[in-house]
Amino acid sequence: MATTTLHVIQDETGKHKVILPADRHFAVKAEVPGERSPVDTMPRPALAMYEESLTAGYNWAPWGEDDLLPTRIRSKISEVPMAGIAVYRLVQMMWGNGIAYYHNKDIYDNDETTRPKRARLPVIDRWLRLNRINTSYLPAQFADYRYYMNGFSELVLTNDRQQIAAVYHKPAEFCRLSVQSKRSMLSEYLLYTPKFADGWMPQEAEIKKVPMLNFYDQQGFLQNLRGNKFAWHSRFETPGIVYYARPFWMGLFRADGWMDASAQVPRIVNAMAKNQIVLKYHILIPDTYFQIRYPDWQSFTHEQRESLIDDLIKKINQTLSGTDNAFASIATVFQQDHATQEPLGKIEIIAVDDKIKSNAWVPSSEKADAQIVQGLGLHPSQVGLATEGGKMGSGSGSDQRESYNTGITLNTIEQEIVLEPLNWIAAFNAQTDPKNWDITFFIDQTIHTTTNVQESGLVPSPTTTVVEN
Repeated sequence: MATTTLHVIQDETGKHKVILPADRHFAVKAEVPGERSPVDTMPRPALAMYEESLTAGYNWAPWGEDDLLPTRIRSKISEVPMAGIAVYRLVQMMWGNGIAYYHNKDIYDNDETTRPKRARLPVIDRWLRLNRINTSYLPAQFADYRYYMNGFSELVLTNDRQQIAAVYHKPAEFCRLSVQSKRSMLSEYLLYTPKFADGWMPQEAEIKKVPMLNFYDQQGFLQNLRGNKFAWHSRFETPGIVYYARPFWMGLFRADGWMDASAQVPRIVNAMAKNQIVLKYHILIPDTYFQIRYPDWQSFTHEQRESLIDDLIKKINQTLSGTDNAFASIATVFQQDHATQEPLGKIEIIAVDDKIKSNAWVPSSEKADAQIVQGLGLHPSQVGLATEGGKMGSGSGSDQRESYNTGITLNTIEQEIVLEPLNWIAAFNAQTDPKNWDITFFIDQTIHTTTNVQESGLVPSPTTTVVEN
């Protein structure tokens, strides 16, 4: 006997209604003539065509002038250890204690003074685990955002197209947007191939083409979608944005900028270590020394003279080198000219100023590293650059604690942007399973405090899961 599945959804007025699976949609408002089609989900903004020269010579929207901007950023960061650890620390601060979620009804049903409680649902936890959200997807999305301020995801519908079954991270370096469509004035596809990072023009057959979600016509997009996969572009709408967000820290990566300056320091130091000649003493031995020391000097053969000179130098070196001869003294006998009062046969030992040991000739990357860390958005004390001394502002524990707390307070905008596809998935899946999916994802954080307030120095948020030892 045939059965028909019905879904009950709640519209924007709070009323419930029954729909067939094929009719499932986001709450669609009444059409306003001239603004959108009957299946549009929101008004369209005014859009215009980009300058065609931006994509001249390419079958996609190039990322940077040479289409290698993300690769160049990654390469420069990999050459500067302090830049790499700064980015990783920023990713850690964005990650906090990991992803969590709460029931939306906790927001709507309570007054403004009530904080939502962290939810625990087997269906959601299983979905997060199967999609490796905590270990693969979200950390990679945070990393791409901290590198490029852009991130890409691939969403996969279930076979019945009723829910989002999976979401995958797409490495930003291997992604490009399609050229703006003259019909929709949008980039309608995400183009994916690792060959984008090689600097070569990949062939069309080597590029995977994934439809990009149309935010201005979500229902129409899903109804017309061929297959069950589509893409999501996460980005900060930076000023002057065309296809890709332009990171605010791009000034670090300009030619002969701070990244290049810091990367050159180890090369210079290594070159100095390989090519340097370290002199500790300059020993002056006049000919008169040998004439006084050896009265028959003038009658010696050349070989005899060279042998005596070498013996003297060997004895002096043995006296001046080695730990066993530390603080040893050396005595020589010389004569004095009675007429000029100048010394005759006097050996002089002059200490050579070691420029390398005193760092006078050794370049330092400290200034460049500080500029890089701050330019990337991290306080220098978080990577040990600030001078220690136990005073506020000098790298003390208080300085590190407050800069950390400030950082996790200010990075919520990045978290919102990166979590947006997950919260969109939750809203989509809630249409057929509101009991489990009517939730909002967020990042849980732990605030640092002083030990007189909390013995551990950590104050977990009310939503933090604390495991007892």
